[in-house]
Amino acid sequence: MPILNPIQSFGQPVPFVSEYKYLGLILDARLNFDSHIQKAVTKAKNSSFALGRLLARKSTLAVKHKLLLYKSIIRPVMLYDSPIWGTTSIRNLRKLQVFQDQQLVRIADAPWYVRHKLIHQYLKIDPVLDFMKIITKKILRKITPDSQPIVTTSTVRPAVPSSRKRPKTMLDYTSGCHHNR
Repeated sequence: MPILNPIQSFGQPVPFVSEYKYLGLILDARLNFDSHIQKAVTKAKNSSFALGRLLARKSTLAVKHKLLLYKSIIRPVMLYDSPIWGTTSIRNLRKLQVFQDQQLVRIADAPWYVRHKLIHQYLKIDPVLDFMKIITKKILRKITPDSQPIVTTSTVRPAVPSSRKRPKTMLDYTSGCHHNR
């Protein structure tokens, strides 16, 4: 087996790495986005911690204002670039949904026995996967076939039945993966 010469850029060798951060998105060799999801949840937890007193169960802030803080600060941190990594595993999507459910229970000051689905309905907020689909569809509507023919054809293509467990596009997922209690 021949030894491959390292790739060079401007005469400098380019090292091989297992992960690379590009425009805020952590790319890994397998493109399963596990490390990106983990970092996104950690960043969202840190944002939630920073807003702790405002979002606390005993806070005097109105629920609609708590929800506004969640929607405008925490959720964007958690779902940054989601149209790109939306084809991640259902296990990763569950991590995001569990975090969102925890935050919504905290915002609504709901008792432990209330179903998460009811909290979502009460607060009028979509599950993570459904919200990601909405974002992706908005972006795809903005891309015209004339300006980006490769992007529109490769992203919207329906999944071909195969033995793969993950669909080729995020839009093929069903919302059954969100965590219900």
